[in-house]
Amino acid sequence: MDPIRLNKEIMEGSFLKYMNEIFMHREIISACVKEIIITRDTVEENGRKAFEAGFHDVYSDTDLSLKVRLPKDGSVTAEEYLKRIDRFGVSEDTALGWMFVPVNHVCRVVFKNGLRYDLCFEFIYEGDEPVDLGPYDAEDDNPEWPVENINRFWFIEVQALGKLYRRDYLISSHLANMNCNDTLVMQMIMRDQKYATSHHRYGYSEKLEYVSDLGRMPYGSDDAAFCRIADHLYAAALAYDRLVKHFYPGYQGRSSEFFAVWDAYERN
Repeated sequence: MDPIRLNKEIMEGSFLKYMNEIFMHREIISACVKEIIITRDTVEENGRKAFEAGFHDVYSDTDLSLKVRLPKDGSVTAEEYLKRIDRFGVSEDTALGWMFVPVNHVCRVVFKNGLRYDLCFEFIYEGDEPVDLGPYDAEDDNPEWPVENINRFWFIEVQALGKLYRRDYLISSHLANMNCNDTLVMQMIMRDQKYATSHHRYGYSEKLEYVSDLGRMPYGSDDAAFCRIADHLYAAALAYDRLVKHFYPGYQGRSSEFFAVWDAYERN
């Protein structure tokens, strides 16, 4: 895997490239960042202005609002449209993790190149042309641990990492603990399956999977609080990759891609 490089110039180039890909979808009317409107004809000029307005540092995400014209006959609903979020590059091939906020039609995503977006979709039903979304192939889902849990975990790992490098120890620690707790919930489900019951009067002195990787985090710092949080993020990533295979035997681990983003953060 090639190392990820993150700096303002590289991130701006990736943003403009992504904007051009977004406008390949004819139903996209415009995009907006920090009240700067981008259209097909203004990607280069306004895209650069929008990126500048939204950029703070290499840990920044971009709040990107997309206005979408859907058919006025209702043949495509917002819910159906968002099921095809892969049309915006949000899939296992290109994204490390993502999660939905359905109430606001928001998809929060971190791509494998380290860039993060909050994609907010605004739908207007005034189109005369049909919108062809193409076939939707739903992923095989294990109801004991839905695929959305996996995608959310990896998004939160990078979200926590960004907060950590910005020295927000309260939020980064909270998010790291959430993900460690996810591994414990997975182990509890696995225990229920093993003993065919969810009622356990006593435990079985179980080994906590994530604990086995504590103390091995390779990223150094003189800040004890930083190291403690980083240690939990590192351990959670490795434990999660191992545990998910119980629910999805064909699962391809994502920790190496997460560590590639971490390496890029560390270099900055």
